Parts: sequence; C-alpha cells; structure tokens
Amino acid sequence: EMSTKIAQNEKMQAEFISQLSHELRTPVAVILAECETLEQGQPSPEEYKGGVAVIHRQAEQMSRLIGQLLHITRLEQGTQKVSFEQADLGELAEVVCEQQRLLAPEDTTLTCQTQPLTLELDVLLMTRLLNNLISNAFRYGVPGGHVDVSVRREGDNAVLTVADDGIGIAPEQQEHIWQRFYQVDPARSGGEGTGLGLYMVQQIARLHGGTVSVDSAPGKGSTFTVRLPIRPAE
Repeated sequence: EMSTKIAQNEKMQAEFISQLSHELRTPVAVILAECETLEQGQPSPEEYKGGVAVIHRQAEQMSRLIGQLLHITRLEQGTQKVSFEQADLGELAEVVCEQQRLLAPEDTTLTCQTQPLTLELDVLLMTRLLNNLISNAFRYGVPGGHVDVSVRREGDNAVLTVADDGIGIAPEQQEHIWQRFYQVDPARSGGEGTGLGLYMVQQIARLHGGTVSVDSAPGKGSTFTVRLPIRPAE
C-alpha cells in the first residue's frame, strides 16, 4: 500500500513539473526575445519603453502563476494553516462584491443578494474563492453584461452562486475546467489568467467539506454553485 502511494505521488509530481514547465515556457520565451531585441538593436525611447512593458507583463504573469501554485501546494500538503471560525457568509459576500465593483469592467453590473448565514469558514480562503469566481465572471462576460452573486440556505447547506450572462462553456469543456492550467478561452484572460482559479475554488470548497459545480451553455452564460455544510456550533 505504501509503495502504491509513493508511486502515485511520484506520478503526480512528474505531471505537475511537466505542466509547470509548459506554462512557464511561453512567458520565458517572450522575455528572452524582448531582451535580445533591445540588446541587439538601437531602440527608440518609445520602443524601449514598449519592450520593458512587455517584459514586465510577462514577469507579473509568472509571479502570479508561481504564487498560486505555492498556495495550492501548501493546501494539498496540509502545510497551509486553515483557520475556521464562525462567520457570516452573506456578509462576507457583500463585502467582496463591494470591493469587486471597483474592478468590474465599466459596463458590467454586479449585484449581490444574500441572507445572514453563519457557518464555520476560513474567511481568507472563502474570500479567495469568491474573488476567483467573480473575476472569472468578469473575464468571460459580454459588453453590458451582468454578474449576480447570491447566498441562501437550502436545508443543512449554505448555497453560494455566482452567475453571469457571458460566453458560456461548451459541454465537452465543463469536465476539464477544474483541472490545473485549463482555460476555456485563453485569449479572454488578457494575459492575466493562469488556469488555476477554478482548481483553487474546488480545493477550497473541499476543505470546507463542500462541493462546487457549474451549469452552463454556450452563449447563455454560466452559474457556479458552491454548497457548504452548516454545522451546529459546538
């Protein structure tokens, strides 16, 4: 049994390194190409400024990717401290939505309908989950679109939904969106997507004993639903 677990861990590690190498290859290649261009030629001030901006964007992309990977790895290995406390999920969603309205595309409307709902949460991790889902909704939205966040109770579960009227996800892609580095439409990320957001959302939901699912269709938008158990206070 121990041998099997070791083999599985080695396989996961090899796949992880392969995926990471693939994701870092493009930004590294772009940075090297821009450096060579600036070194070999006699760029004008405008060209030099443009080249540095490209390098800066790619370096930021690598930094985001590495930061998210470190966070995910610590969660998976159990080295990331998880601090559960009694917190109001509805109130937390309202606070996150208020912050996200400052980041929303100019013509996108973000609404938030919640009810007071106290349960055991790691507030920082749940904030990250909400930010990831709302940012995704913005990224894959349409001009003049809407993003609706809601929190409600269904039986013994807290139900958090983030719905948009954006481009939607094809059925054959939906099973893949939870995988590391997978992006439905990389061009829509504007160079800021890492393909790790939904993977992290799933891991955070699991840490809370919950689940996350998606209901989507091309051209009709997507609704992500997080279900978390409400445990009685001890």
